Amino acid sequence: MRDQGRLVEWFDEKGYGFIQPQDRTKSRVFLHIKDFAKRGPRPIVGCALEYTVVVARKGQFTAKSVVYLNVQQSRSTSATFESFPQKQSSKLDKMTIAIIIYWLILFTLDTMEKLPSAYFLLSIICSVVTYFLYKKDKTSAVSGEWRVPEVTLHIFAILGGWSIAWFMQQKLRHKTQKKSFRQMYWLTVLLNLVLTVVIASGVIQF
Repeated sequence: MRDQGRLVEWFDEKGYGFIQPQDRTKSRVFLHIKDFAKRGPRPIVGCALEYTVVVARKGQFTAKSVVYLNVQQSRSTSATFESFPQKQSSKLDKMTIAIIIYWLILFTLDTMEKLPSAYFLLSIICSVVTYFLYKKDKTSAVSGEWRVPEVTLHIFAILGGWSIAWFMQQKLRHKTQKKSFRQMYWLTVLLNLVLTVVIASGVIQF
């Protein structure tokens, strides 16, 4: 049967949440991102939804064929999957400039033979691998499949993939809300910069 309610809890990184039906006597309904009837704005807590209720194997109420009510649909499309929050634009621009400078410095050091070519190549390879790992993890988060371990993402960030990781986080709106992941991500950026300086100075032979 069709019912209506509001999203009261949402775990964006995992792609699921819970709906509280308008009838407060009813139990909360589980919602997975793949159960929306069509692609639309990213779910946010408080949005009004209409859905079909089905009973899962373990007796849990689950929402299927989910659609946004007209109030939600009329909101600005700035919350769509492909867009970025406006408040991030200036930060994104600064990070883009910083990343460009970072790669120019790497290239210059490599050209001047101050940095081993193998290290420069490793940074490129790790960046490419990071791109596909984030794509895989985002797809898996939406479909409920096996996820890429966070430690794997961090390792490749340390080895040179942090810049691509940043762009993928913004493009896919992935891993941007989990505080512990963000803190560890910035630590990987710092560790990579320290590693680059140490190798360029000749303290560590690469």
